[in-house]
Amino acid sequence: MGKFLYGLIVLFASVFLILLIFFRITEGSFAEAGARMDRIMGVAAEETSQAAEEMARETDEAIRDLNDGD
Repeated sequence: MGKFLYGLIVLFASVFLILLIFFRITEGSFAEAGARMDRIMGVAAEETSQAAEEMARETDEAIRDLNDGD
């Protein structure tokens, strides 16, 4: 389990650094690269939040439907 967790951490760190360097090359500076990554992560966080809220809402509705059937 420890090697697996270590491997995931290394994988995520590697992907992060590769993206940062790619954005540095395309944007021209680390400041612009960081701003672009912030925008991407903000959108991803917002989409994840919306999906979680919808899942919770639908789960609540399903539980209510099950309770109404009793």
